[in-house]
Amino acid sequence: MMMGMTRRKLLWSLGLATSLLAVSRGSSLWRSRSARSPPDSEVATARALLVLACSALEAGELHEARDVIVRLRALAPEHPEPWILEKLLVHRERGNPEGWGQAFLEGWMERGRPDLQESVLLPEASFAGLEELELESAWRRATSSRARLSMALLFPNPSEARIRQVLQMLPELDDPALLVAAFDLLTDKRLATELRQEAAPVLRQQLSRLAEASPGSMRFRLLQLLAGTDGTVPLGPQELDVLEAISVLPTWKNDSFTRQFLETRRCLKELAVPGASGVAFVVAERALGHRAVLLLLRRAEATREHLSEDVFRRMGRMLWRIGSRLTEQSSLLEHTVGASLMASAAASMRHGRDQREAFARGDALHEAVMSSLRTALDRWPLRSLTEQLLESRARSEVTWLRAFVGKATLP
Repeated sequence: MMMGMTRRKLLWSLGLATSLLAVSRGSSLWRSRSARSPPDSEVATARALLVLACSALEAGELHEARDVIVRLRALAPEHPEPWILEKLLVHRERGNPEGWGQAFLEGWMERGRPDLQESVLLPEASFAGLEELELESAWRRATSSRARLSMALLFPNPSEARIRQVLQMLPELDDPALLVAAFDLLTDKRLATELRQEAAPVLRQQLSRLAEASPGSMRFRLLQLLAGTDGTVPLGPQELDVLEAISVLPTWKNDSFTRQFLETRRCLKELAVPGASGVAFVVAERALGHRAVLLLLRRAEATREHLSEDVFRRMGRMLWRIGSRLTEQSSLLEHTVGASLMASAAASMRHGRDQREAFARGDALHEAVMSSLRTALDRWPLRSLTEQLLESRARSEVTWLRAFVGKATLP
């Protein structure tokens, strides 16, 4: 059981790490690691050639790109980067309209899936987040509820004044995803207790409206049930009855992560937020409702010792059904918390085989996450490539990750 929990915690942290990678904005720093590197003087030349080749590809100057890639291959023949660039060049020369994300992936896989995090040729990524002044400036420019909420979600420690502005805009949020994002913000344990208590009834009222409009969806009803509750408090009999009714609904949610990503990106670009695409991905994740699932896990754990064996197993069946619906979703966060819920449920039901199934789901996704990190996507100085790959990832993150272990094509 402990090893399974360790795996799930690792996968969860990796899920967050890959989201943060999307926010990074490359810098001109370099690192040199690799036993088979060319001499130092040649390394510097090869680095410059790689950047020059990427610039030519980005600009569509294909003849120049070919000349530079030939020189790069001659200088660093054992390195995979020039071969991947060659694959991208051929793709561009064929005039394929669908972009070059799949060509990049195929080139990397053809070279044996090398770990490019160890590359001596690629620029080092900068993981610096948005500066406080950048956030403040964008906040002042924001006028719509989407823009204001998006910016509030980006502040590491939003002020009480900003939180109260979000509270005031709750009744006017007509986009369900935005209300879920507001739930994520307003139930954060870092907020003052009085603010969270003040927000709870307003959230429940708005979530009730959305639940009525989406009768087959679990998410709004679960958020409504848990709004304003504490993770250390056991679930009561009435709450278990409500949870059982939620667990038999046919789907976790109806809206699209892709839509939320695209609309958030458009909003952030209008606000001139640096790295808008990567930032939009992180903001869109806040609208998934995973914080409520983590709260449910904590409350279920607090409930176990207070239940009879029959009720204990009953609660396990509820958690299993909700977790199963979550693992049908396209995002890494939903899939991960769903698998965690299923593992907890299997322990409640004393089903060892089901628990192994839940762990296997987590292990497979963990493998895909680790494989995707080996491409060092955040270090390639090809903005259009990273933009296309982010859009592809937003269409179905789980499918996108499975593509890096050869079990799918990019969505």
